[in-house]
Amino acid sequence: MSPYIKDFTPSDVTSGDSVVVFGTGDVAQLTHYALRSLGIQVACFVDPLLMDGVTELRGTAVVAPRELARLDAESTCLIDAWDHTRYARQPALLERFPRLFFGVSLLRQATFDRADAPVPTEERGRRIEHYAAQCAPLLTYTGQLRLRSLDVVVTEACSMRCVDCSNLMQYYAHPRHSDLDELHGALERVMAAVDGVDEFRVLGGEPFANPRAGQVIRTLTGFEDSRRVVIYTNGTIVPRGDLMESLVHPKILVKITDYGEHSRRHDELCAELTGRGVTWLSQKPVWTDSGRIGRIERSPQELRRTFTDCCVNDLLTLLNGRLYLCPFSANAMNLGALPAAPDDVIDLRTEWPSAELRTRIDALYNRRTPLTACTYCRGRDHTTPTILPAVQVRRPLPLTVVQGRG
Repeated sequence: MSPYIKDFTPSDVTSGDSVVVFGTGDVAQLTHYALRSLGIQVACFVDPLLMDGVTELRGTAVVAPRELARLDAESTCLIDAWDHTRYARQPALLERFPRLFFGVSLLRQATFDRADAPVPTEERGRRIEHYAAQCAPLLTYTGQLRLRSLDVVVTEACSMRCVDCSNLMQYYAHPRHSDLDELHGALERVMAAVDGVDEFRVLGGEPFANPRAGQVIRTLTGFEDSRRVVIYTNGTIVPRGDLMESLVHPKILVKITDYGEHSRRHDELCAELTGRGVTWLSQKPVWTDSGRIGRIERSPQELRRTFTDCCVNDLLTLLNGRLYLCPFSANAMNLGALPAAPDDVIDLRTEWPSAELRTRIDALYNRRTPLTACTYCRGRDHTTPTILPAVQVRRPLPLTVVQGRG
């Protein structure tokens, strides 16, 4: 099979073909909708994480990967719509199909105007562009190093203390705001070394807990080689002054996680953002059991699967002057709870030459082997059990410190 996969067009399907969508997440559902809008029927979804049984999604059967072996490779038009395509393509499953496609143009040209269109309106464009960014290196090689996203942590402090927070805020006994000089220096070095960042994600803790976060937000919206800046908040703080003013920008999206009674200023925040013309989205959360640090004995194959199928294994995270591949690795290492793993982190406090830093970022971003953190993480994929979100604890959880925080 060619190392590059074609971008799907309606003319790629002829009568008698069987159209199969690989994946069942947001992208797969959008792909299903777009195909049906063109009058193209989908024979089935294939869910790589479905171990047993057959279910249904959007009126179409969902089957396990083993069913691929029964399909006629020549008459099957298979569209790879896995949400994290760049890591989880699983070529051993797909390589026998010469008619393998991505649906980037299909999704970009689709009109999602019916009531049954999947994915919230404010999220569709982001999901499609994230998918397009992941597909680009497999569609054609450009030599560019463009990051799908970069998490920018502005504080370790949070206005809630959730016992199962997947970003491990429940372990911070003495949270600190980020050093802004250090943070701005790190951002400048990253942006000089890469060809752009599609989306900055401003996080904490609770980012609005840092009253100086507006300075960081203005820096991020000022980068020309970025499309969007998303601020993640829990609806407990309404920013004022410069912080609120920094949100009034066309690149900004404020994503509010609505925790019900815990998000005590949710409605006030929504009203304030609306009044200022700030784009915002409020969603109820779905949490997985991924928020504890503890060594888990896994075979090499299990460890690799933990990494490969993880839904956050490409969320580069900038925390206290260091760059990590995922938020769990970032916070667990920042807390000193993991053994030293110099290959898992880039210290941006070092003034690397841009060419060398580019090589290091490329190696981290396109890594295919598990992180040290994977041994201590419960995993974050579609098989991870869901749990009740935002259960509060009064005190930080006890933590075994393996190495001190730098």
